[in-house]
Amino acid sequence: MTTPYELVSRHVAALLAEAQAASIPPETVAGTLITEAVRILKQHRKPDDIRSELMFVIDNLEDRDYEFMRP
Repeated sequence: MTTPYELVSRHVAALLAEAQAASIPPETVAGTLITEAVRILKQHRKPDDIRSELMFVIDNLEDRDYEFMRP
């Protein structure tokens, strides 16, 4: 069974390859994907839920060494 991540990842890889062939920068593709993701989320979730999810992603942009997660 395919996971949602596997499904999306496969399509994003194909999209990036197609964009490269069309000389579209990957950051342009990424920004457009964010816009589309928010559009989809707005159809199913409240703005505060979307805001919380986006803030979580923003808050975790940097790789961090979380001491409490060490074995």
